[in-house]
Amino acid sequence: MVDAPPPAWLQPADDRTLVVLGADGFIGNWVVRLGLAAGARVIGLCVKSPWRLDGLADERLRLDPVPGGRWWEAAQHDELARALEGASALVHLGYAPPDAGLDATGRREHEHTVNAAAAGRIASRAATAGAALVFASSADVYGHWHDEPVDERVQPAPATPYGEAKLAAEHLVLDTPNARCLRLATVFGPGELGPRAIPAFVRALASGRPATVHGDGSDLRDYVGVIDVAAAIVNATAPDTTAAPVLNVGSGVGRTTRSIVETVAAALGVEAAARFVASPRAPSRLVVDVGAAGRVLGFAPGSGFAAAVAREARWMLDERARWP
Repeated sequence: MVDAPPPAWLQPADDRTLVVLGADGFIGNWVVRLGLAAGARVIGLCVKSPWRLDGLADERLRLDPVPGGRWWEAAQHDELARALEGASALVHLGYAPPDAGLDATGRREHEHTVNAAAAGRIASRAATAGAALVFASSADVYGHWHDEPVDERVQPAPATPYGEAKLAAEHLVLDTPNARCLRLATVFGPGELGPRAIPAFVRALASGRPATVHGDGSDLRDYVGVIDVAAAIVNATAPDTTAAPVLNVGSGVGRTTRSIVETVAAALGVEAAARFVASPRAPSRLVVDVGAAGRVLGFAPGSGFAAAVAREARWMLDERARWP
């Protein structure tokens, strides 16, 4: 994994034991790393092989598999109860995408019965164990389009089954004591291999193909580096969550899809070739206001976007054998 220093605003956590559900994932592996950097003891619950953590050796780290690889059943297993014994906080990063062949009704049912419902059960287990909970929600709860950056006072209006389920999960999570929901903008950085924009553009442009852009490239989103997100999550595990149970975590800067293609191309030293295809999705414009996270968590996202994209691109080229 890329060797990157923790943000200067990462707060000490040497008084805590953190349980990270989804420690093997893109965001989870960085939460493990930043938790250790902050001095915490970390128990990582892994759904799949934790290859992103290869080479990380620390006596304060324990990695346990989730039985059957089904994080959404974790609340039913003794492993979660054992991990939570004496734990200060549980970080819930689990997400199960719906099968590609499902229609809109099927996707909505999956999101609610698997992702949202399981978040509620996991929150209850954390509360029973006396551990705080930090849940990774999404800025998608605000909907597709806002002319100005949205803060936490804006009424959620999710426009997708994913956003609807994240909001439903928030309600379930916040029904338990000592819980906090972080509404994450579009997270990027080393360790990301999924179908989202930056890794998809890297794979295409590095292979000599044009990047496929859905729509005309004018969609505007808030991209935030994964290391900043992980540091915010670690800071959010501090004992008192009552002052701000919901916080936005983003960069506060909007970037168009077309500009992302150009930034990725510059990082690779190739032409910014793009193929634009029609999209059934509504145009989007969504940037989050992170003032509250700054006040409560000390959150101060880095401003070197092009350099951060270049780090992700280098990591992806090194991990080409893992590309889907």
